[in-house]
Amino acid sequence: MIFITPNGSTSTLVTTWILGAVAALLSISMLPVHANDLSDCNASFYGGIYPEFVNTKLSNDTHPLCMDGFAVMYSGVSRTPLWSAEYLTRARLNAAKEIDRDDSFHEESRLPKSIRASVADYSGSGYDRGHLAPNADMATRSQQYDSFSLANIAPQSPRNNRYVWRNIESATRYLTQQYGEVYTVTGVAFTNKKTVQIDGQVLVPSHFFKAVYIPAINEAGVYYAPNDESERIEVISIDELAEKTGIDVLPILDTRTKAQAFGLPLKAGERSALPESYNEAPTWMLFVLAIIDWIMAQLKA
Repeated sequence: MIFITPNGSTSTLVTTWILGAVAALLSISMLPVHANDLSDCNASFYGGIYPEFVNTKLSNDTHPLCMDGFAVMYSGVSRTPLWSAEYLTRARLNAAKEIDRDDSFHEESRLPKSIRASVADYSGSGYDRGHLAPNADMATRSQQYDSFSLANIAPQSPRNNRYVWRNIESATRYLTQQYGEVYTVTGVAFTNKKTVQIDGQVLVPSHFFKAVYIPAINEAGVYYAPNDESERIEVISIDELAEKTGIDVLPILDTRTKAQAFGLPLKAGERSALPESYNEAPTWMLFVLAIIDWIMAQLKA
């Protein structure tokens, strides 16, 4: 395994950057034809390379959308996003803490009306309107508004949304504070033989997933949970996710990183799978950040 050590961090980071740059250049010729539609939000993807469909059937009637603060691949078949991608940093999350939640679910006007999900579709369905790119990650009002676009929403089991998913979103933000930056791709899967449909239009995913890549340690893992009331969740690798869903969410990563599932915490504050020596510095950093947050709160009081 490749870890960044105190006496080798610079060379390792440089090597990782060079390999990423080379892979990005090699991948340009293989990008789908609608790649330019996401060119304005390349920053949401590690190396500027966005997810690829291993199962090409998933690409039918897809619509890439560059939102403010994240990117979405919307499916006109399911009337849900297939994935949403974000680049998270400490600065972004600290700014997001200053914005109170303002629910503003709305149709996505950039999509043809014939394939849009509507607010009425979810009314009385028994499912929550589940964010893929979460509101709590959004650092501006504009970003927050875009996060409530129904192009970023999928039908989600209430218990999954309010407990399991809330915990892993918090854990992802914790990892961002711990390591400085994180790339994440959140998505849905339709693996059941018979897919449930609400209001005769919107398909209900069988699973939700959140892939997390931490550049500082070159490690990645995926939260993968059934869309039900069981509160089950597992952590799998990028390769395992591709097998289950037909989507390679981080195609630019090296073979080892994609094949091995990093031990992601299931709740904010839990230690990751790195040895104690690798957690020590980030933990101290979090302690300092907590003090700063407290001081800021006192100044505002």
